[in-house]
Amino acid sequence: MAVTDAQLISWMSHPDSLVRGAALELITSSYCSDGSILTAVFQAWDRYGPEIAFHDFPLISHLPIPKEMVEESIRRAATMSAGRKITDRACRCAGKLVEAISVGEASTFAEHIASIGELKNSSKVFFRIPLVEMTERASALGRSTSSLQLDFQDGQPTDIAIALECLNGRGEADPWISRAFDQWTDDAERTPLAVAVLELASRHSIHGFEAELIGLMDRDDATIADLATIALVRSRSAKTQQQIADRFQKLTRSGQLRAIDVVKRMRLPQSSDLLRFLLPYGREFIVQDATRVAEVMVYDFHALEEWLEALLLVDDASLKRIRYSIPIAKPLAMEMVASEWPRIEHLIESRMGTILASDTSS
Repeated sequence: MAVTDAQLISWMSHPDSLVRGAALELITSSYCSDGSILTAVFQAWDRYGPEIAFHDFPLISHLPIPKEMVEESIRRAATMSAGRKITDRACRCAGKLVEAISVGEASTFAEHIASIGELKNSSKVFFRIPLVEMTERASALGRSTSSLQLDFQDGQPTDIAIALECLNGRGEADPWISRAFDQWTDDAERTPLAVAVLELASRHSIHGFEAELIGLMDRDDATIADLATIALVRSRSAKTQQQIADRFQKLTRSGQLRAIDVVKRMRLPQSSDLLRFLLPYGREFIVQDATRVAEVMVYDFHALEEWLEALLLVDDASLKRIRYSIPIAKPLAMEMVASEWPRIEHLIESRMGTILASDTSS
């Protein structure tokens, strides 16, 4: 079983800043929607300060903001940014915090538009906050279903995206989502609805379209493929893993690499088993190495021997890219296989020593 969300969230309060940073990166890269992630962030900021609690907080890709915590988030952002340069780490954290609000569901921030507008005017760090778009999205929440559906007939792409988001929030978007995926054929011109649904799936969990998304993930168009990849990670569905197992051999090299990335970032209970199954079918060394990297990063210490083998065999260049995550191996081992920690530590130090030596020689 992969390292769990609960374990990662608990380690966001760890006294070692490297463990805290690795835990935050892994939990957010999986698009986990657990509201306690934000609580853990705030607790760490209160204890260690936003400047040092999470060194890479401004770079994270996702942060769930529960509706009941939006007001506190705005207040903290105002305090953290007041009188600071935009290059200040606390100020940059404030910018990321409000940016996370802006990409959430409109219903979470609708009643706070005025406060967000004041905050945007208070500091240049909030330049990425699309206040006009947020206002339009919030305003659409009051429209009737029949009014929103008219936008699919004659609305602009932005209107269609907003209408789709509103209907999805009401549980009434499935017919339009199905129609949009039907429009994603190889020879079809992209329609505004098809694009809007793919973008929606990359921002909110949508289930039942795993096969269609895997097909899009294997497209040559990187924009389409990347959105489909994010959508698959965000859904965190066991059906996705089954679809990947069934179709992996037929995917292109790029498709296989994206499929491995999806499995790695979802961190589902059977992820490490699936990765070991896929390993022999990887096209070229780069895919097989990516599979070993993924096995390292799901941290399944129930399969410790296989994890150690993956760590031993992963390419040096790849290990450099994921070394930020290695610090969580110790608290995980202490919880699960404490007696094995000396052996785990020895291999980690051996591999990290190789990496440091190559850094010195280059």
